[in-house]
Amino acid sequence: MPTSSLLILLVPTLVALGMLAIFLIHVAIRYAPIVGRIFEESPLFLPLRVPPLQNDGEAVTFSTKDGLKLAGTYLTARTTSRLGVLVFCHEYLSDRWSYRPYADYLRDLGFDIFTFDFRNHGQSEKDSQYKPLQWVTDHEKADLRGALAYLRSRPDRDPAGFGLFGISRGGGTALVTAASDPGVWGVITDGAFPTRGTMLAYILRWAEIYVGSPRLWKRMPLWVFSYVGWAGRMKSQRNLRCHFPDVERAVARLAPRPWLMIHGGKDAYIGPEIARLLFAEAREPKEMWIVPGAKHNRCREVQPEAYAERITTFLGRVAPRRALPKQALDSAAPVTLEMSSSGVL
Repeated sequence: MPTSSLLILLVPTLVALGMLAIFLIHVAIRYAPIVGRIFEESPLFLPLRVPPLQNDGEAVTFSTKDGLKLAGTYLTARTTSRLGVLVFCHEYLSDRWSYRPYADYLRDLGFDIFTFDFRNHGQSEKDSQYKPLQWVTDHEKADLRGALAYLRSRPDRDPAGFGLFGISRGGGTALVTAASDPGVWGVITDGAFPTRGTMLAYILRWAEIYVGSPRLWKRMPLWVFSYVGWAGRMKSQRNLRCHFPDVERAVARLAPRPWLMIHGGKDAYIGPEIARLLFAEAREPKEMWIVPGAKHNRCREVQPEAYAERITTFLGRVAPRRALPKQALDSAAPVTLEMSSSGVL
């Protein structure tokens, strides 16, 4: 083909690519700061607060890879034999004692519980260079990795590994950590959410407000909104001095580790459709339970008996040792405590 003919064919393509590049730069300059600003807002709510148990459990400290000292408590099973070790990951702005209504009864079924405070929470050290938010970052992942490294160093370490049980942001942390740790034998999450997918859902919800013209934003392909979300996240990572792990990619790598996903059917913050999209990224074995009428982090409160039974049955299938005896379900009544919770992220 003559050079002139090739140029005639290439010029329109190059012009189109140039216009696309200009459009993307314009979109990033105009909308990424808005997304980043919203991304960096701290939600206002009262987290779950539970009084600590006195003289119960072994208080410990352990170090993260970046040198922070975190506080934890190791609680042994109330049975003669141990079925496994469960690591509890609390929600944003809560602390390690919030494990009690979620998991303390599992000690009666043969599980040791290790619960800890993430950095800048509870009695753990504060990282002055980091402002934690409701999103999972590499800092929470480092904290959980530090907890698992500590458990591996204990004289009573379980060679079978660990199960992870996380609430909201703690659930996302459990997912991104489990995907790369062969020592995890199962994951339970309540209210877990993806960073990328959640932001995309909110961007689509806010598009008409910020774009202005419905005719314009409704004609935009989905990848443009995904690009705006990516640009906003990159800006926020620089501002917050952190990295946001890709929860969807982690979930896709979770198998063969079994996953029980619990989510509120009336979750106004992380809608069930967001949870379903995240769940669809995972391969078997997996199980989802959408709790009718439950808001974010309120599934246990809406159906306490069914909540305990779901978790007990799941652990009976995936725990590294013998299945739970059928009569143990009778002792799986959830703990009733005085507490406060907003039921949000």
